[in-house]
Amino acid sequence: MECIYGCYQGRYTGEVILRGNTLSVRSSRDALTAGIAMVPEDRKRHGIVPIMSVGENITLAGLGQFAQHGVLDDVHEASEISQSIRALTVKTPSAELPIKNLSGGNQQKAILARFLLVNPQVLILDEPTRGIDVGAKYEIYKLIFKLVHQGISVIMVSSELPEVLGISDRVLVMHEGKIKGDLINDNLSQEQIMDCALTEGVAA
Repeated sequence: MECIYGCYQGRYTGEVILRGNTLSVRSSRDALTAGIAMVPEDRKRHGIVPIMSVGENITLAGLGQFAQHGVLDDVHEASEISQSIRALTVKTPSAELPIKNLSGGNQQKAILARFLLVNPQVLILDEPTRGIDVGAKYEIYKLIFKLVHQGISVIMVSSELPEVLGISDRVLVMHEGKIKGDLINDNLSQEQIMDCALTEGVAA
């Protein structure tokens, strides 16, 4: 996923094709410009900026839309922050509170709000429910279904098979860095996925 999003530090090859167009993605800025956003696996290291407020974390990826002639429109920014907090039910007493003070689930929803502000065509979610409570998981599942209904393509990486089977239309099985299976989720079972991961070749 880091390769697709342009933030992988090593060497790699391949193409990213979106809606028939081959993209040149060498940085996260390139990815965002192309309409690809990613919520990273490690929320604390790569997702939040702990010393910044909830609101600042939400608008971090889209500050340009709040600027006029190089000056931030604080009123517009504050309005968008409030709307995002309500829309994603981020539980915080204030948008000014440092995000490090929120629960893991609410930190994750704030990161999601950040990338939804840039109106992505593709949203990559890397282990989006890891380390959060059941209630926050359910809210994120509902959001995923809502985004798909709105026409946003969601790529979710998850090691929790019940989660994969519960919300995915199509499952790509990877093992040791290689795609081992491309499966349509039509009454797919955990056993089928595990068999695919441990079998040589690519299953379809």
